[in-house]
Amino acid sequence: MHMITRRKEREQGAALVEMAMVLPLLVLLVFGIVEFGLAFNKRLTVGNASQSAARVGSAIANNEYADISLLESLEQGLIALPNAGQDVVKTVHVYEANSAGNPVGGCPSTTCNVYTYSYNPSGCNWTPCPDPDPPVNFDVSTLSWSPEDRSATVGSLDVLGVRVFFSHTWITGGFPLGDVTCSGGTTDCWQDTAIMRLEPQQLGVSGP
Repeated sequence: MHMITRRKEREQGAALVEMAMVLPLLVLLVFGIVEFGLAFNKRLTVGNASQSAARVGSAIANNEYADISLLESLEQGLIALPNAGQDVVKTVHVYEANSAGNPVGGCPSTTCNVYTYSYNPSGCNWTPCPDPDPPVNFDVSTLSWSPEDRSATVGSLDVLGVRVFFSHTWITGGFPLGDVTCSGGTTDCWQDTAIMRLEPQQLGVSGP
């Protein structure tokens, strides 16, 4: 009996030692799955919102409402994020894209508009606000790349780029990876880019 009791005690002691060795790894694995799952979900949400915004901007093409409409579409796509993405999205570039998907001439430039996301419960959430209507009454012609200057003619269609810069805070306090602060608007940020060719506004050719 004493031998059986001692054997059980040794087995229990060995199990406790094994648990003490395995538990930290198990906790780290669980936290890693949660951390990267949340990060992937955020990137996926921002990516889908960027694609939707670019589609809206492409469809509206060179109408004066193009930028405000695509930015409003982006906002709607961010609803799934905490606080509707107000603390996540920092800056959005709306630009004419080259063959590599980057702004023609860089950004900011005459072919790139830079918008800062600044939540305003009683007005426009973007600075500057590209809304041509009151109460904002913003003159879209003052934009670096005015929607009305974009080519939506068959044969010379501009390519629209929407690049979203956003932050991410790890729930474990940045260990082992540092938080993506995006403090400078475009510095130390994650980003997602969507590219769409403008929809032609001349839908037909007159006959002879």
